[in-house]
Amino acid sequence: MPPPELCHDLLVDILTRLPPDDPGCLFRASLVCTAWRALLTSPEFGRHYREVHRTPPLLGFFENHDTVTPWFAPSSPAASPFPPLFPDRRGLQVLDSRHGLVLRNPIRITEEDHAVSLIVWDPVGRRQWESFPPPDFGSTILCDVGVVVCAADDCDHLGCHGSPFLVGYVGTDYRSAHASVFSSETNSWSPVVSCPHPDVEILRGQPKPLIGNAVYFICEYHPDESFILCFDLFSRKLSKFDGPPIHHYKHALMKTEEGVLGCASMEGSLLCLWSTEAGPDGAVAWMESRVIDLHKLLPSNSFLHVIGFEDRAGVYYLTADYGVATVDLKSGQVNKMSIIDSNIVPYTSFYTPDQAVEVAQEGRWEEVGDKEEEEADEEVEQQVEKAVQELFTKGSKALKDEDFFGAEDCKRRILEIRVAHHGKLSPKCRSAYHNYGCALLQKALSNHDSVKNTTTQSNTESEIVEDLDLAWKMLHVARAISEKSPGSTNEKYKLFAVLARVSGKRRHKLLTDCVLQSFGQHGAFA
Repeated sequence: MPPPELCHDLLVDILTRLPPDDPGCLFRASLVCTAWRALLTSPEFGRHYREVHRTPPLLGFFENHDTVTPWFAPSSPAASPFPPLFPDRRGLQVLDSRHGLVLRNPIRITEEDHAVSLIVWDPVGRRQWESFPPPDFGSTILCDVGVVVCAADDCDHLGCHGSPFLVGYVGTDYRSAHASVFSSETNSWSPVVSCPHPDVEILRGQPKPLIGNAVYFICEYHPDESFILCFDLFSRKLSKFDGPPIHHYKHALMKTEEGVLGCASMEGSLLCLWSTEAGPDGAVAWMESRVIDLHKLLPSNSFLHVIGFEDRAGVYYLTADYGVATVDLKSGQVNKMSIIDSNIVPYTSFYTPDQAVEVAQEGRWEEVGDKEEEEADEEVEQQVEKAVQELFTKGSKALKDEDFFGAEDCKRRILEIRVAHHGKLSPKCRSAYHNYGCALLQKALSNHDSVKNTTTQSNTESEIVEDLDLAWKMLHVARAISEKSPGSTNEKYKLFAVLARVSGKRRHKLLTDCVLQSFGQHGAFA
């Protein structure tokens, strides 16, 4: 005799308690039986689930790299059911993410390049919109950033996929900062507004908090001097004011719990929080509001740096020598992720079965497998393999000639081709990650030898650290693919051997820098 069924209200209450940061729980529950699937895929349950939890969970980070195309790193293995598949294969970087939307544009190869298009992407709803930058923006723009926000009236931003949106686009040249807003409802850009300031540059990769209708950016006009640029997306006003009395590379802008502009910085294990207050004359004043000691939550020997804050979840994003960590001060929970590059953009959104069913029913981005397209795919595959083989031959020759920079460039381009056509975690990409990691290690060792033989080190030391960090990352991806796909024991041994070597070099470099910094602070080398 089958067990009695749970009453509807009790079942809804139980399933609503499943954690939103583990989307797989709801999807696995939908496979239990037909009744559960009908409930979990209904729009009514999806709305109820989001209204109960209120705060969209962190599903992961988009990582921007100068050497390879950006990819998505889940915040935990539990977020794996969320597949942020890129709808096209162009080399795109992520500029911003907010309200479940992602803003991207083509990667700039040189400083002279400027944005040729801006793309708003809805990973959950599987939608994409593309627009050209404002026509009044000239080719003199040296640095550009953008933000995307939901523009629906009275929206709680819990599930606003498909709602109208605004894109704020800001660029700087040698004389001024310029800004404009794109509206999806009117499909047009607003008139460009400007704020004069000589030699201004907006810092990329920095948090861009939205407070009310205004977005805030950190701008640099001297190696040690900066200011805050404020752009109101609705009034279209662009203004500036002084930043906090700390170095701009050491702090990240944020929206405080009180709903005003603030910033966070690390001093050792101390998290220093600042907030702003407007004076009678409208001038903005900065005040240090709180200092929190994190030594009980994080390793004392880590070099910590604040790179972001999620105000709705109350979570800080920090970089350390082991990667990126999320710190929830209310619960005391710390999550560590193997992300090396600090140029990351967090993605927060609910992902429930009803949203996946809606996408499947509408057939968004569904591939048509007709004979002509299959033949075209085969032709593209042949062209890809030909390009890869040519690069492999060229890279092997460069390696034989001890041209480690040329070899690294070839291995990088092979990896980009493999990832673009097979996906970043495809077994076909394993050897590409492995070979690129080895090339980076050889390049770093070559640079290290050249530094030892010269008296001037300039930027070479930082390049060595960056190459070792990226090599470690690439080899870890190769290891993750190897663990989930068949392969020879000898190949896995080689992978773990080179991974151990890179890990040892990175640890040795960190300890050396730490010792030198410690001696330097005490005047040992004065």
